[in-house]
Amino acid sequence: MSRKNRTPEEKARREKIRELLQMANIGSMGDIQILFKETIVECLEDSLEAEMDDELGYSKYDYKNKDTDNS
Repeated sequence: MSRKNRTPEEKARREKIRELLQMANIGSMGDIQILFKETIVECLEDSLEAEMDDELGYSKYDYKNKDTDNS
């Protein structure tokens, strides 16, 4: 079976993933699961904070630019 032809972007992304796994000292499937959970949590927290900033009209702790009573 031949290998799928990958675009340069896909190859670069796969290389970054390999680097991340090596930096995180991944040694088992449990380590991968923990890394995956941490990544999902971080992504969700960042997304929710961005949504809150957009809804309120100012970012967290940025009271100087608070032009609304919504808090």
